[in-house]
This record gives sequence, C-alpha cells and structure tokens, in this order.
Amino acid sequence: MTAGAVVVTGSGSGIGAITAVTLAQRGYPVVASVRSPDRAAELTELSRRAGVTVDVDRLDVTDDAAIPGFIDGVVARHGGLHAIVSNAGVTGIGTFEDEDIASYRRVFDVNVFGPVLLLKTALPHLRAAGGRFVAVGSIAGVVGLPFQESYSGSKFALEGILESYAHVARHVGVSVSIVAPGPVSTDGAQEQDWPRIFAGAGPYEKLLRQYVGNAAAAGFPGLPAIQTAAEVAAAVADVLAADDPPLRYPTSPSARAFLAAKLADVSGDAAAALIAGWLTAESAAE
Repeated sequence: MTAGAVVVTGSGSGIGAITAVTLAQRGYPVVASVRSPDRAAELTELSRRAGVTVDVDRLDVTDDAAIPGFIDGVVARHGGLHAIVSNAGVTGIGTFEDEDIASYRRVFDVNVFGPVLLLKTALPHLRAAGGRFVAVGSIAGVVGLPFQESYSGSKFALEGILESYAHVARHVGVSVSIVAPGPVSTDGAQEQDWPRIFAGAGPYEKLLRQYVGNAAAAGFPGLPAIQTAAEVAAAVADVLAADDPPLRYPTSPSARAFLAAKLADVSGDAAAALIAGWLTAESAAE
C-alpha cells in the first residue's frame, strides 16, 4: 500500500462516510474530514461495524484559513499525503428566478472553491508522493438538470477546472479524476423544504410540481439507474487503485451511456428532447 494518508472530505454521512470506511477496509490510512464532530455519527457507526479505524478531523471546506493547517496536520500525523477524495458538497432544487445569488455563492463555495483550494494547498505533497485527486462529481456536471441550475453549474465549473488541470498535473506526477455517479439512494429530495420551494416558484410552480411528481412516481426515462452509496464508494476505490486512472469515471453502465450520449450530442437537441419529457404529464405515464 502506498505511503501517506487518503483524505475524504464530507465524510460524516452518505457517500463520504461509506467511502472512508471502504478505503480503510482496503488498507489505506484514511483521514475522514467532517464539518463538525456532531455530524460524524454515521461514520462512527459504519467504522465500528466494519472493524476499521479512521482518523476523523474537522474541516469546513469553505474556511479558506483552515485548509493549510488541516493539510499540514494530516502530513504530520501520517508522514505524507497520498490522495484526496473531494466529496463534500451541497445540492438543492428550486427555480432560477427564486434562488437568490447568496445561495449560488454558497453552492459554489462548497462545490467549487473549496475543492480547488484544497487541491492547490495539497499539491506540493501530492507531487512529492506521485499522488491522486479524485472528485466525486455527478452526471449534473455534464448534463444540465432542470431546477438545479446552481448545483449543475457548480459541477460543470469544477469539471472544467479539473479537466483543464489534469493534463498538466500528469506532467508533475499527479493524477486528477472525476467519479461521475447518476442518482444515488442517499440523495435528499425528501429533505427539501417543499412548501417553501413551491411557494416561491411563482409562474414555474405547476411545472415544478409536475417535475417533482414525475420523479416520485416513476423516475425519468433515460436517466441512469439509482445506485447505492456503497457502489459509488467502490468506484472511488477502484480509481485510487488504478495504474492509470481515467479523467472521468462513470459509476455504472447506464451512467456511462447517458454521459456518452450527451457528449456526442453537439447541438444539445437530443438532451433537450429527453429532458423536455421529464417536465410533462406524459413522463409519469411511461
């Protein structure tokens, strides 16, 4: 096993927690970062069940001043840094008109600027180790999803930055990859404040209700199959272990086919036709 720790951000629950435990099971020394200690209950329980130990540390990826000290602490405790799995992120749903610019800034702070600063800060250590940076992305970083403009925009932005840098990073011994899942069973649609969202939807309320209803009733035709967080974690582990990690790694055959179709759709017409169906009553009947 390569020397140095693997940092997994956003490890308190969901994909991050399961990824941290999965990597620990595979023999990596794992530093699982959480925004606050009281958000680590799921991670603690999963680690206990798996019989593994992870080094839990506090990190808010939007706290620019905290990131250098966090990286220095990891290196001091573990003798080096092998990889970062950038998983911390926020999502949401709403209308373009109703979502204020402060919400956009928050989403981009967590989903874009946090990972970018973390990578920039860690690079001297990753270069020294021939290390790896793996971002947990989304199909929403390639295909714009309705009513998720800030989220999709942030994922597009991070993918563009990482794709641009990945070509250069290889020349200094660092691999950069994006793991791209479709829908995941931990996604928190049920946690949304639907009364507030619908109340603020204005002229889009009927369309938003139709879209949400279609998703709840039967899902969306053409969208990749729902995966578990454990499947995404396994994909992250496979990328870390690969001799030559790819830039983009879809986490299922259906996610790969979905992304391939969009990337070949130069005009965007095919994607537009598919997604238009998700916004109509006919979608729920299919």
